[in-house]
Formats: sequence, C-alpha cells, structure tokens
Amino acid sequence: MKITRVETLPTLIGRRIFVYVRIHTDDGIVGIGESACSGKEKALLGAIDELSKYLVGANPFEIEKLWSLMYRHAFWRGGPVLCGALSGVEQALWDIKGKALNVPVYELLGGMYRHKVKVYTWIHGDTPEACAEAALKLKANGYRALKFCPFDGCGQLFDVAHGKKVEAKVKAVREAVGDDFGIAVDGHGRLNPVNAMEMSKRVEPYGIMFFEEPVLPEYPETMAEMKRVARIPIATGERLFTRYPFRDLLTRGAVDVVQPDVCTVGGILETYKIATMAEAFMVSIAPHNPLSPLSTVVCLHLDTVVPNFAIQEVAKFPGREQLLTTDPETVTDGYMTVPSGPGWGVDLNEDFLRAHPMAEADFFQMRFAEDGSIVDM
Repeated sequence: MKITRVETLPTLIGRRIFVYVRIHTDDGIVGIGESACSGKEKALLGAIDELSKYLVGANPFEIEKLWSLMYRHAFWRGGPVLCGALSGVEQALWDIKGKALNVPVYELLGGMYRHKVKVYTWIHGDTPEACAEAALKLKANGYRALKFCPFDGCGQLFDVAHGKKVEAKVKAVREAVGDDFGIAVDGHGRLNPVNAMEMSKRVEPYGIMFFEEPVLPEYPETMAEMKRVARIPIATGERLFTRYPFRDLLTRGAVDVVQPDVCTVGGILETYKIATMAEAFMVSIAPHNPLSPLSTVVCLHLDTVVPNFAIQEVAKFPGREQLLTTDPETVTDGYMTVPSGPGWGVDLNEDFLRAHPMAEADFFQMRFAEDGSIVDM
C-alpha cells in the first residue's frame, strides 16, 4: 500500500475553523485526522501541504518513521504550526492502518484498559447566578464534571474585588451541583504569579478538580512554585508541543495533570508517549480538546488505553453534530464510549464540510485593559 495524495478540508462553523486531513492510498483506503493551530489556520494549511512531499509514495503503515522524518528532516523543529500539521497527518495514518487491519485504533495501542471514559465540558456566565444555572443545566444533561474560567484579565497586582468575584462564582457553582460533581477552573494564562497564588487560595475551599494554566506555559519554574504552594491540583499542557517540554514540567515537579492536545502536540502516539512518561511521575492525563467531534473520537481511543487517564474535555457548540456522519458524543451519566469500528470508527460528513468552506473568522478577539495595555486571552 502506498500514499497517493494528501488532502485538506478546512471548514467554518460559526466563528470556529476546523482543519481536517484526508490521506488517500492506492488501495482505496482514506484515513482522516484533525489538525489545529487556532488563529493561524492559513499557516497550518501551508504546513500540511509542505508535509505531503514526505508522504506521497510512502508506506502509510510506517507511522513512527514518517513522523520522525517529517519532524526531524528540517532545521526548524517543533512549534505550534508544524506540530499541528503533524498531528492531523499522523492521525490519518493511524486511521488507515486500523481500517486496513479491520481493527479500532485503540487495539493497536495496547487494547482496552477501560470500557467507558469520564468526560466534562464548559460552562460560561458573567454572574454567580448565571454560572450556577449553566452548571445545573449541564448536570441535567448527564454530565458529572465541568470546567469554567471565572477569571477576568488582570494587571500586575492582586485586585481584591476580582478575587471576591471569582470566589462568588465558584461558590455558587459548587452549591448548585453538590459535592459529588467535579469542578475545574481554567486560568487560561490570564493570571500572573501574584494573582494565580491568591486565586488558588480563594477557590481551594470548594473542592477543585484542577486549576488549569494558572500562569502562562512559558514559565515552568513558576508553574513548579504554584504546585508547591497551591493546595489544589495544577494542570497544564495545551500550549506545549511534542513530549520534550512535558519532560521539563515532570522533572521540575511542576504539574499534577498533563493536558496535551492530540491535534497540536504531534498526534495520538506522541500523546501516548507523554501519558506514559507522566505515569512514571504519578501524574495523570486529561487531554485538552476544544475542537470537533473527530478530535473527541481520537481522544477516546487514547483514553480507553492509558492507565493514568483522569478525565476528557469535550467541546459543545452549535453545528458540531453535523461534522461527522454519526454523532459519537453521547454522554451517559458522565461518560462516553469509544467507537468500535475500524480505524477511528467514524467518517467525515464531506458534503457538509464542503458546503461550509473556510473563511475569515475572528475567534480570538483582542483584549485591552482600561489603560490601553494588552490583556492575555
């Protein structure tokens, strides 16, 4: 079997762009994957096109070799654009292999470790009341865990009013859902160390599942200090690429939960390697996933296999149920199950995707403080 063509299918749903990869073979098998580099999709598409020269004519079963060739056969390695491109391509190769062997990908990664996967999704709200109402709706829809960002962008010093506002939101959500419901908070890199430390004290009494990205990922030494001081689990990893920066976090003792993204970190096998490395440090994995149902499915194959899996993020937005030919994201009592068909066990809804081609979108809007300075998103 040889690869004959690499195709991309970028689509716009609302304000979100999703980039799909389809790899064709001379046997007629087509593998699918999802690439991501949110806000830089044009660069991402160019990178995927660049990678096609390594793929056309190659054996799609040689996944590790092809990944290494695409990653290493360049002076400039890593980064969000290349690793986003690699991720979608690598996923499509696994889909081909699973389809050719007539087995789901999770069987190729070691087989089923668990038969269902615990999941969570987001809530939003500007007030404590709105956050509590959203949490109750989520609970009624079968979820048993959630994540939200109660934080605003902040300056260099701690703002007491901001701290009280954050605490009021978290308290309202906890009181609404009860004690047997997981709550994670996401700093989204909006906080500097001073604010992150103070905020961790504010939310600690409410049983936080994890505090995600309390500070920006460029500062692993600060993340290590957060983990040492904060009395809640620290999570990070969505903006890291390949296994190497995760090694630094783990050896520094800077993280409780790693959060690689299968569509940006380098693919499912790279994520598996990160999970295995984290397990040696008694650190769990909760893959980042704000993307489409295909990304969810790839995550489910991983989550089904790795022993130190904790919980899976799932996005919710209008129109996502039409991106695949079937909806794999049914939640039952807080859990999802992995598709059992060959490869990923799902197919892209090509007619729908081609009817919604990529166009200009402004998903990440610029934010400024009262004095005109830049606020991190």
